[in-house]
Amino acid sequence: MRISRAKTIAAVGLMAGSLSMIVAANQAAALPSQVTPIIVPGTTAPTFGVDMHLPPLSQTQDYQAGPSPAKAIREYRRSGTYAQDQQAVAAAAGTFLADWLVTTCGDTSQAVCRPAAVFDIDDTLLSWYPLYDAIDFRYSKAVSTVAVDGCTTPVIAPVRALLNKAKLLGAQVFFLSGRTETQRTQTEACLRKRGVTGWSKLVLRSADQASLTAAQYKSAQRAKWEGEGWRLGLTIGDQVSDLAGGHVAGGFLLPNPMYYIP
Repeated sequence: MRISRAKTIAAVGLMAGSLSMIVAANQAAALPSQVTPIIVPGTTAPTFGVDMHLPPLSQTQDYQAGPSPAKAIREYRRSGTYAQDQQAVAAAAGTFLADWLVTTCGDTSQAVCRPAAVFDIDDTLLSWYPLYDAIDFRYSKAVSTVAVDGCTTPVIAPVRALLNKAKLLGAQVFFLSGRTETQRTQTEACLRKRGVTGWSKLVLRSADQASLTAAQYKSAQRAKWEGEGWRLGLTIGDQVSDLAGGHVAGGFLLPNPMYYIP
């Protein structure tokens, strides 16, 4: 007996204890209260996120929080709101992906439909908060190198759960990170150590991409995947540059009050 994709998604929702996944098999469910539509320059795809009170999302300069707003950032974390916002965005992304798969692929096989979900890594799957907290939210190349080499970044559990749900729903998982190709071995080992497995592609910056902005680099890679016949259901990350430039059905912005990368 053939089971439809919609019924499969409903079953996954039951197994995960998620009512929203069942609703998404037939229609889009309401977003969590703190997740709202956001305007991302350079893309017309629907995008969603939470208000982090950062500089305007259209700005073109890097931003490092530094020690001045450190108290407010620590309170955001201590209160539990940071984690709640991460959970809410990941849940909204899961609902969106489930609905998109039904609408886009129906009962077509994965091999024919070729759906995929795109994930950033740093402050999307792996949290840099403890490291930034220790240095008053200022970037340090030395600390960054130690963190990558030593895998001192804990997992962000709701996003790992979203990744696992994407696989259950039949989407391939693609990683698209600003890390460099020279960090591939450490990155793969750390992801596995944190219980992140089953990805199909892991793209890191090559030396000849060093001059590109994050938005240019990531949108070009999504365009390349589209050209290869992949259908990209969503991209999720902590930076607007993870979402900008199109070539995806929907974007989801996780909270990150610590820095901004255009």
